[in-house]
Amino acid sequence: MICHNGNCVEPTKPENDDTIPALRESLALQIGGLPAIDGTEIDSFWRASDGVCLFAHDLDGERATLIDEAAAELAAHITSGNQLTHAPGSPFRILFELKAHVGVAKSERHTPEQRVLHAQCAWRVYDTIATAAATSGQNVEFVFSSFEPKLLADVIAQTPLLTPIAYKFDAIYGIPKPLDSETRPLGDYAGLPITIVEIHPQWIHDAQYEAILSSDVELLFWMFSATTETFAAIEQYEPEMVVTSEASLMRRWLER
Repeated sequence: MICHNGNCVEPTKPENDDTIPALRESLALQIGGLPAIDGTEIDSFWRASDGVCLFAHDLDGERATLIDEAAAELAAHITSGNQLTHAPGSPFRILFELKAHVGVAKSERHTPEQRVLHAQCAWRVYDTIATAAATSGQNVEFVFSSFEPKLLADVIAQTPLLTPIAYKFDAIYGIPKPLDSETRPLGDYAGLPITIVEIHPQWIHDAQYEAILSSDVELLFWMFSATTETFAAIEQYEPEMVVTSEASLMRRWLER
């Protein structure tokens, strides 16, 4: 179970997504004396106006937390000596989403140069996390994810010589167009080493599910909120991971 946008403490407050206080509180959340989550998603936003890499879902007002602050918070959590996941020994997964737009409007896309800079930012965060994992001996997995295949291609092109911890690539398939302009056909990721496909369970259909299975990739569900339809889809499709904003609710349901 992965914490959505670093913010999965109930009652849900989406305005706290991708903020340091919510991330800190979510990482500390426990159920029955064990960590409630098995990892967290954090968003990186490349702001074109001044060329900085932010810990942010979008540009909302004056908030401007640098992504390095989130990386430092995660590193401190990894090196705390505490158990990181609900199941002992399982990998603590960090889903690092590279946001596809660079301004207020989703139509404001990266230039090729900005994509490279955003990719370098992603590897800088990876290095912070990898160093923390190596120092503490913790089992940590880093997942690069995006709605934009070109961003993932540039992440691959910028791969450093040393990669001390496991990393994977995740294609996000959200709410289909025209309801959401960000979602791309999974075919757009062809040629990339995608091993995880992230999909909204209330928009999946059987043909998509069969196509994902035939691709030999892991299925990940993400959601805005858990509903009876969400739970039914989890039971039907049995995803390897669930990204949720309601960690306590989801953990108790999983262990019912």
